[in-house]
Amino acid sequence: MLTILCVLYRILDDIEVYEEQISFKTEELVTISSFLNTFVYKMVWDGILENAKGEKLDLFHSVHGWLMVLYERDCRRRFSPDDNWLRKDLKPSLLFQELEKGKRRAQLLLQYIPHVIPHKNRVLLFRNIVTKEKETLGLVETSSASPHVTHITIRRSRMLEDGYDQLRRLPVNSIKGVIRVKFVNDLGVDEAGIDQDGVFKEFLEEIIKKVFNPALNLFKTTSGNERLYPSPTSYIHENHLQLFEFVGKMLGKAMYEGIVVDVPFASFFLGQVMGHHHSTFYSSIDELPSLDSEFYKNLTSIKRYDGDVGDLGLTLSYDEDVMGQLVCHELIPGGKTMPVTNENNYNKLGWMTTWGSVQEQPLAPTPGPLTVVEI
Repeated sequence: MLTILCVLYRILDDIEVYEEQISFKTEELVTISSFLNTFVYKMVWDGILENAKGEKLDLFHSVHGWLMVLYERDCRRRFSPDDNWLRKDLKPSLLFQELEKGKRRAQLLLQYIPHVIPHKNRVLLFRNIVTKEKETLGLVETSSASPHVTHITIRRSRMLEDGYDQLRRLPVNSIKGVIRVKFVNDLGVDEAGIDQDGVFKEFLEEIIKKVFNPALNLFKTTSGNERLYPSPTSYIHENHLQLFEFVGKMLGKAMYEGIVVDVPFASFFLGQVMGHHHSTFYSSIDELPSLDSEFYKNLTSIKRYDGDVGDLGLTLSYDEDVMGQLVCHELIPGGKTMPVTNENNYNKLGWMTTWGSVQEQPLAPTPGPLTVVEI
């Protein structure tokens, strides 16, 4: 039954959930989500999950699946009060202690329901983990030892190119370590009067500003809210996949050092980076509005069309403007000659959202941050 409900809420769109309120009213969703959240928390924190097998383990995954479907929908469009997902009875200090001791229940809690911990506490936890790792790797200066330092020389006029050439092959531990930047002019003359500690931060901020500029065509922005995602035509750069990986490493370095950068990613792309698209209960339909809200409205309106959909003259294909050229993509083999009918209408929606408009590029940046920070 729980699995059926998960599948149902995976195919319902926002109008059906929030306005038509199919299956459940909004206040009922709040009650259900609170119950599921408590159920999963108790199974994890009371140690039940650690030894769960067979039907009990299957039950946990079914409940957790529906919980995450509701949680992710609530993140996109709120239906619950602010503190609905938090566990006030969970003391952050106790969680931190148990994680340091390697307690399994603390690890499982972070794996399955990190949202029960306030965001500020998760940030503190992450900073604590980074600090301890730096000490373990010998990346912190002590009275008896100094960490290895990587020195790079950067021309301001070729900041991205020089940074890419000197850092892209750097070993992971060197990326995590101290990187000193020396800026020079085009004649190779050193810039004067710049402190060592602030230069790398400036370099990182400038690199990120350049690579996420849509004019470079590595990334583009969504219509409406201008959120970033990998450009479908990034292949104009011969080394675009390597550039994506380099960008990912720089973002990972920023996270590792606690440097805040203003990079507003589209939620569908963040979901891919986090691996949500591999989940059994992942819904590409839910993510489509974050790519193109107008296209989403047009696509879902077909689902509500009262007449014969065949009269609209649609086929199982999608036309895309690629650098001024109209390219037809078949959603299934032979799709451009197959009409959309009332019978395959829902299939059109599913195939369209699954196909997407970014195929090779979205996951390319993922290895970068993952090599520096374990997400």
